[in-house]
Parts: sequence; C-alpha cells; structure tokens
Amino acid sequence: QITALLRDRHKLADDEADDFQIMDMKQVMEAMDTVTGYMTMLLVAIAAVSLLVGSIGIMNMMLVSVAERTREIGIRKAIGARQKHIIIQFLSEAILISFIGSMVGLIFGVGLSQGVGRFIMGYNVPFSAWPVVVSVTVAVVVGLASGVMPAMKAAKLNPIDSLRYE
Repeated sequence: QITALLRDRHKLADDEADDFQIMDMKQVMEAMDTVTGYMTMLLVAIAAVSLLVGSIGIMNMMLVSVAERTREIGIRKAIGARQKHIIIQFLSEAILISFIGSMVGLIFGVGLSQGVGRFIMGYNVPFSAWPVVVSVTVAVVVGLASGVMPAMKAAKLNPIDSLRYE
C-alpha cells in the first residue's frame, strides 16, 4: 500500500522503476549488525597488530638486557644458579615490563575516557572491571610469551664464556 501510494504521488508509470526505497526496521537492524561486525573485526585486527608490536618490543628489550648482563649471568651461574633460576629471573622481568605497560595504558585510557565523557560530553562513562582484568591478563601473557626466547638464551649461556664477555 505504501509503495502504491508513493508511486502515485511521484507520478510514476507502471513500466517505470521506483525512484524511492522502503526499508523496514528489520533491514535497518541487519545493516547495523553488518557494520558493527566489520567494526569489531577492524578493532580486533588493530589490537592484534598492537600486541604483536608490543611483544616484539618487549622481546627486543629483553635480548638487549641479556647482552648487557652477560657477565652478571656468568657470575650467577658460576656461584651455583641453575638454568631455571635464570629463566625465572628473565621471565619475571618480561612479565613486569608488560604489566607496568598495561597499567600505564589502563590509567591513560580510563582517565581519558572518563575525562572526555564527564567534562567534554557531559555524561558519565560506564566502567566495568571485567575488560580491565582481561586486558591486564592478555598483557601479562604477551610479556610471558615474548620473554621466553631471551630467558632461554640467557639460561643457556656458558659461565666461562660469560665471565670473559666484555
């Protein structure tokens, strides 16, 4: 009935195509779901790239730390430290670096969102602890994963060669 009324008001002949479009709420919701799905995929891709770059940065820092502390590692191994002690030391450092980084990002992100929401937009931004727990957990896991290779490299150093290292 709406199509017929619009065709009549637009003075369209029977053989002419409609110069209008009718959408119901179901079609609008389907379009919004599609857009939301694409936005979610885009955000997941951006987050994945950010995590990859962060893990490469942590691994690079830890490899530099192993190179700079080769003599210290040699001394520790010479006085009785086992491979597991060296691994635990470097893994805990990598986890601590990623944890501190996630805390800085969390404070910055929450502070910015709350500040913009309250002072610029004029409304309270809802805050949930669950995303915070997930993000910190993911950061710690990324730190752990990116610290494995440098920790293994440090643990496998020969104490005699390490003590001669300059």
